[in-house]
Amino acid sequence: MKIEESIQTSKFNTPNVAVFLIDVQESLLNGIKNKDQLIDALNILIQSTKIFNLPFIITEQVPQKLGITSRSLLLSNDIRIAKSSFSIFGCEEIKKYISEQKISHLILSGIETPICIYLSAIDALKAGVEVTILSDCVGARRQDDQSTVLGKLQDAGCHILPLESFIYGYMRTAEHPNFREVSKLIRNR
Repeated sequence: MKIEESIQTSKFNTPNVAVFLIDVQESLLNGIKNKDQLIDALNILIQSTKIFNLPFIITEQVPQKLGITSRSLLLSNDIRIAKSSFSIFGCEEIKKYISEQKISHLILSGIETPICIYLSAIDALKAGVEVTILSDCVGARRQDDQSTVLGKLQDAGCHILPLESFIYGYMRTAEHPNFREVSKLIRNR
């Protein structure tokens, strides 16, 4: 599916979208290639979700052992959920949230692409939930693994888009009330 088709067919600006930041804990982040660019992109995503007032959920993989989400991210009082499963769907609290909020489209970001992002996306598709993965908002220790997995996820039906395509696809027009504010974030990238 072409990027243009993904944007047009996705239901980005429905009340049933939620953005997930998966396991961006310092101990895991240290092994990620291009971690500085990843942090920059994630901070733009975080600020954009606040501007758009989108649900933003942070997961942490066994935080008592691996620590909390990186302090280099511009976080506030967002929902944080600890998990031990690699897929977010292995966590009852997350499944309950997705069900209760009637979330039909997940926007996935975080680490690590070949493990938690991959398994979460596959489980979401199995549950009938649409998935968009922000290609510059995910990371992996091994770039070849990330490329392979993103290709497989696209073949499985996930939308794979860069952050800017998602943001502008969400706004759809320069007349969006937050266009200038969001454009400024992007220009400073």
